[in-house]
Amino acid sequence: MDEQLDIVSSAPRWGHGGRWPGPGRRGWFAILALGGALVGLGLTITLALHVADQNHTINNLHAAVQNARQSAPATVALPTIEASAAYALPDTADGSFSVVAVGIRPKPGSEVRSWLFAYARDAHPAERYGLRQATCTGQHVTTSALADATADQDGNLTIVAPNLASHSPKGAWVEVYRQADGTALGGIQGSLLGRGATTFLDAPTC
Repeated sequence: MDEQLDIVSSAPRWGHGGRWPGPGRRGWFAILALGGALVGLGLTITLALHVADQNHTINNLHAAVQNARQSAPATVALPTIEASAAYALPDTADGSFSVVAVGIRPKPGSEVRSWLFAYARDAHPAERYGLRQATCTGQHVTTSALADATADQDGNLTIVAPNLASHSPKGAWVEVYRQADGTALGGIQGSLLGRGATTFLDAPTC
């Protein structure tokens, strides 16, 4: 049975860098082909809900890039995957969540951009969930919504946050949350594509 995914993405808000310059008409063809392939992976991988799935997940992402390269015109500057990481978050009453981070270089010489994929299994059907970035501003937490989506009737969920700056602010974290009341459901602190990132259930305090 085909899984129907409800995916809504907001404009990039990660960090304070400039927005990604347009890659041109042909470059967009390659980016859209890659984006479609990556989103389609949500139908076949429940993504790192168990750490053992990580290698399978990353292999599928590389395959998606290869498919995008084969479908793009030969003259198009094609995107490449520069880094990737998968994180299984602690289980909650709202289900099992995982996050995959992928560093994509849109074309040779361009800045690497981060794509985040949040997946859930056994989430509350029809419940809306989001992915947000959080940082400490003094003793207060400042959050920025990245993307959100609604769990289907089987409790499956895919959230896609594309085209984010590859470097997050110092001390920042990314967390999944329930949109109805803003409750955090776990996340990752540290550089998602670097070393030393850790998962958590309860959000860090400032």
